[in-house]
Order: sequence, then C-alpha cells, then structure tokens
Amino acid sequence: MPTTEQAPDTRLKRGISGPLLYLFILGDVLGAGVYALVGVISAEVGGAIWVPLMVALALALLTAGSYAELVTKYPKAGGAAVFAERAFGKPFISFLVGFCMLAAGVTSAAGLAQAFAGGYLTTFI
Repeated sequence: MPTTEQAPDTRLKRGISGPLLYLFILGDVLGAGVYALVGVISAEVGGAIWVPLMVALALALLTAGSYAELVTKYPKAGGAAVFAERAFGKPFISFLVGFCMLAAGVTSAAGLAQAFAGGYLTTFI
C-alpha cells in the first residue's frame, strides 16, 4: 500500500476564470436552439428578428450570472443538484433536481436533433 509520501499530487488546476465560466454558461443556455429556430422566428416577426433574440439573450445572461455566482460560491461537482442540496438540505430534492437536469438534457438533445433534421426525418418515420 503506498504511503502519502509516494502518492502523486492529484489536485486539479484551476484553469477557468470567472469571465470564461460566464461565457461558457451563456453558450450552454443559448445553445443551438437559436440557430435551429431563426427561420421560425423570422417568419413570425419579419425584420424585427433581433427583438426576440435580445430578450432571449437578456434571460440567458440572468441565468448565466446566477450559475456563475453559485459555482464560485460552492465549487463542488454536481451543478444544480448541489445547489438544491445546499438550499434545502434534503437529498431527495437534490436527486429530483439532478434527475430533471438529466431529463432536460436528453429531451433538448432530441428536440435539437428533430429541429435540425427538419423534413429529412419523415423519410425514416
């Protein structure tokens, strides 16, 4: 059994700065949905397509700011499940939040796949 003197230092290097984390979360929130829905939005609003996109950007900035603040306050792996655990102190609520985040990721990936595939999927379905 190795002693602590022989064990290598396995600390993680902090390579993500605050602004980089903020931009990463902003990109995660906006995602590819903006690109998939531009045609649908422009059909509804015409030349004022920038208005709903700016509203979406403002909401995404609020979400990104919240996540960036929470991640810097509680630097522990687990994301929203950790924040729910810290807020409510109940493991079941933490599990529900984690499961909902997982389900949201799966369904958004499926929705984006359908949005980008468009009419091509009708050939296979």
